[in-house]
Amino acid sequence: MAGAKKEVIDACIKDVHEKLGLDEEKTFFVNTSAKVIAIDTKIREGDRWSVGSLTAGDIGRKADDKTNIRINLWGTFSFLVNDIEKDDVLFIKKGLAKNYSYNDKVYPQINCDERYGSEITIKYKKERILVDGSNVAWASKKDGKPNIDNIEMIKIELERRGYAPIVIVDSNLRHIISEIDKERFEKWVEDGKVIQAPAQIKADDALLKFADERDVKIVSNDTFRQYVDIYSWLEDKKRRVPFNIIGSNVVLYDRFLA
Repeated sequence: MAGAKKEVIDACIKDVHEKLGLDEEKTFFVNTSAKVIAIDTKIREGDRWSVGSLTAGDIGRKADDKTNIRINLWGTFSFLVNDIEKDDVLFIKKGLAKNYSYNDKVYPQINCDERYGSEITIKYKKERILVDGSNVAWASKKDGKPNIDNIEMIKIELERRGYAPIVIVDSNLRHIISEIDKERFEKWVEDGKVIQAPAQIKADDALLKFADERDVKIVSNDTFRQYVDIYSWLEDKKRRVPFNIIGSNVVLYDRFLA
C-alpha cells in the first residue's frame, strides 16, 4: 500500500461519504479537516502495530447533519488519542479513505499512517499543558507513599483556568501508591486521564519529548537540570510551572498562566 499510487483529493467529510458511496473496493487519498466528536481512548496494539480511533465530522456543520466518519490513527499517530479532546480540529493530509463492513453495513473511514505519507496537525480548542504526574504525586505523601489526590487537585485547578492538562507518570507509580488508590488509578489509565510512560522509558524522557514536540508548558517542581543540554528551552522560566499543595489548595507559581 505504501507504494501504491492513488488519487489525492481535497474534500470535506460529507464529500468523502458521497465519493465512497457503498463501494467496499474504492479507496483514495484525501486532504481534509474535521472536528472531533468522540474519542476511543483505548489504543489497540499488536506485536508490530497500534491504532487509536475517533469519530469526527465537518467543521461548522448544521445541527441536523449527522454525517460522521471514523478516523483511525495508526502507528506513531495512535498516541495522539491521548492528546485530543472533543471539538479539537484535525487537519489531515493524505489520509486513506475507504469503507469497511460490519454486520452487513458499510461504514466510511479515513486511515492515517506514516507509511502512506499521512500528516496530521491539530487545532486545539483548549491550550494543552503537561503535568509531571509522578513529581506531583510525591509533593505531599499519603502514608509515606505518593498521593494521587495531588494529581486530581492539579488537574481540577488547571481545568478551572481553561487548560486541558495531560498527565504523564512513571510506569512504576501504580505499584507504589496506597492500596486504596490503586483501583482509581487503574481507571484513570484505562480512561486515558493519565498516560504511563512505557516500562523501558523514563517518564522524564517521555514528558520532555512531548513538551518539545508540542511547545507546551510543564507543571513540575523538577528543574530537569540533567536535560538542559538536550532541551535548551528548559532554561526559559516561562516553560516550567512550579507548584505547591497546601492542604486541599493548589498554588501555581507562574505569572504567565491564565
